[in-house]
Amino acid sequence: IAMARRRVRTWAAAVATGVLVVVVAAAASAAAVVVEEKLMVEMALVPGAASTGAVCLDRCPPAYHLHQGSGAGARGWLLQFEGGGWCNDARSCAGRARTSLGSSSLMNKLETFSGLLSNDPAMNPDFYNWNRVKMRYCDGGSFAGDSEFKNGSLVMYMRGQRIWDAIITDLFLKGLAKAEKVLLSGCSAGGLATFFHCDDFEKRLRGVATVKCMSDAGFFLDVDDISGHGTVRSFFNGVVDFQGFRRI
Repeated sequence: IAMARRRVRTWAAAVATGVLVVVVAAAASAAAVVVEEKLMVEMALVPGAASTGAVCLDRCPPAYHLHQGSGAGARGWLLQFEGGGWCNDARSCAGRARTSLGSSSLMNKLETFSGLLSNDPAMNPDFYNWNRVKMRYCDGGSFAGDSEFKNGSLVMYMRGQRIWDAIITDLFLKGLAKAEKVLLSGCSAGGLATFFHCDDFEKRLRGVATVKCMSDAGFFLDVDDISGHGTVRSFFNGVVDFQGFRRI
């Protein structure tokens, strides 16, 4: 009986020790976790954009979010194209016009800046104090089209190229014209927009700033799908034709 009691006490002590180790380890792990505070940045509509025809699918003005840089990063600029696919015909663009990807009136007025847009040096050591811009996507054509569609009461505007021009013109007035270092970036449809506008952007800032471009997952191969059909080519032909792409 005495031996059985000693075994029980030994087992209980081992369990208690194990629990203590787990609790201490969990506390240490929690203390080591760096929690990034959310940076919420207000949306700005591009003033005077409608007068140049730079409008979203539903004719609302285009928009962007800007968090201004500071200190050593005050003359650095990071511009990021928002992604979100494409529309390639009247039906898909009409549906898109009723969402935040086709109308600035339906967009979140506050946007979370994280990743490359974060202002936390621990999370974003290279760009945390730069001027950081998120360009909202509302044309459905990677900021490259320039056309409109009318059919009875249905009117849509595919004016991505004009939106790009309007945003950059406005940002020039807010300090971009005096930039020293600039990074143009985007993901998916925004990554494709980065390819489209990189050279043009560099020309606009030639002699003023060092310009780099980073396309994240924005390269789409012109190859047959697994069923042997040229789905990608067919889809993008529709985007180019309906959106009115021109040589950029």
